[in-house]
Amino acid sequence: MQKTPQEFKRENVKKLFQKILKEEQLLFAPLNISVLENQEDKHTSVSFSFELFNEAKEIVELDCNANGFVDGLFTACYDYFCDSYNSLKNIRLLDYQVKPNMKKNKNNLGADAKVEVSIVMDVQGHGISEFSSRSRSLLRSSFTSILRAFEFYINCEKAFHKTQTFIDDAQKRNRGDIISSCTYDLTILTEVNNYVREPRN
Repeated sequence: MQKTPQEFKRENVKKLFQKILKEEQLLFAPLNISVLENQEDKHTSVSFSFELFNEAKEIVELDCNANGFVDGLFTACYDYFCDSYNSLKNIRLLDYQVKPNMKKNKNNLGADAKVEVSIVMDVQGHGISEFSSRSRSLLRSSFTSILRAFEFYINCEKAFHKTQTFIDDAQKRNRGDIISSCTYDLTILTEVNNYVREPRN
């Protein structure tokens, strides 16, 4: 699967996660998803669960009634995380793109073809951002793409606040070299989103 320009740009940011967050980096792994369409009220009920790996492992179970399963996945994740990570309020779901690969081969009729799903979001002040996943399941690809998006932007905010604490400590110790390095890291993080600094203790 060919990487988008946004994905290449995000690679530099992801390198900071290992450098700054280390074991505090959050990782999401999809588990289960169930979708129920109600033709009477035109709403979709979505229930899903995923593993959240940090210093420990946690299973998160969410559900939502929405206008389609993609909207349900996004809305449930947003509602669950936005109070803890304020920068998520800059992000809104913009589009949903599906690219099936129906190429046949000698062993099948194309029924098990993989589908690539791209979740397109608008990040306030930073333009369009896409997260993609490919599998043989439309639901699984959509689920994975949305989890990747939230995982990325949550880790961005965590890295931003951690870097600010490094700068505060370096200022107390008159370590200009550390301040310079951390300031550069902040410029990379602020290329993909805006953040509100936490009050100092």
